Amino acid sequence: MSEKIVRPYRVGFLGRGSLGYQVLSELLRDPNVQVPVIFTCVHSPEVGESEASFERTAAENDIPFYSTNNINKQEWIDILRDGKLDLAVAMLWVNTVSAPVIETAKAGFLNLHGGKLPKYRGNACGTWAILNGESEIGVTVHLMEPGRLDSGPMLLQELIPVTPDALVSELTDEVNRRGARMVIDAVRLLRMGHARPLEQDEDQALRCYPRLPRDGEIDWNKSANSIWTLIRAAGRPYPGAFSFFSDVFDKGRIKKLTIWGARVAEHPTDFCAVPGHVLLDLGKEVAVPCGDGKLLMLEEIQIDGVDVKPRKAFRSARQRLGLDTETLIRLAEQGMSKQGV
Repeated sequence: MSEKIVRPYRVGFLGRGSLGYQVLSELLRDPNVQVPVIFTCVHSPEVGESEASFERTAAENDIPFYSTNNINKQEWIDILRDGKLDLAVAMLWVNTVSAPVIETAKAGFLNLHGGKLPKYRGNACGTWAILNGESEIGVTVHLMEPGRLDSGPMLLQELIPVTPDALVSELTDEVNRRGARMVIDAVRLLRMGHARPLEQDEDQALRCYPRLPRDGEIDWNKSANSIWTLIRAAGRPYPGAFSFFSDVFDKGRIKKLTIWGARVAEHPTDFCAVPGHVLLDLGKEVAVPCGDGKLLMLEEIQIDGVDVKPRKAFRSARQRLGLDTETLIRLAEQGMSKQGV
């Protein structure tokens, strides 16, 4: 039976990044949907697609375009209200939205979250799930509540398994792949009056706070599996797991090693080595002993942001990863000397 549509379903769009752009593109292709207004906000590298893509798409489709990090201002509320919205979709929006904003759309604001709500609300949920040893993560489409993060009735939820060697990039790709489809499905359910919202159990809520690039620094005294978990959780699209070292082949210059790929292994014999020491006698590979006596075999690395093969980066058995107190004091003294202290 064909759908009887009296008029297009008016869906306002607020979003950023590759996922937001994919959802916007799908909305624009739907003959039953009309997008009266497009908003975007601050871009960050890990989310992909820049602000320019949204502005260009708005111009190509003759849709008013705006950019703001504070959608709660009265001028934006007025614009949303003038759009006579049936629904709004907010994708990767940077801040919570107020009640007056949500009230501009009859059915409210729809949000996609890469977490198994009500658990894993907030930031870097895929990263936290890997660090916490979760066996699965969720992708959830829900209606937003004023001034709150990732709360509100759930419309759709799917689960994604987290394998022991899963990378955060793989989880992110799968969340994006499923999420774009789920948002479009949720819009259709609301448009047709078939949605069945499910309230979240607040007693089960788990709040995830942001991680900073510094949180990717490796402590070589930890177990090899713990370090490998950090590498998986802090990898692309995030800045990565890293360790500073004083390069014995470059007059002790401080460099930054970022590890994107590695594996855990056992040393073929009993051995004695300080965690973080670079081992070069295990065939063609570079190994680093960790606090539990196991080895981290380096596979994909960068030195100061440049891709390099591990065997070309390290050529001495007297190289140690991590900075010791003596080196830190030397750096501090050099800094004070340059400032004339």
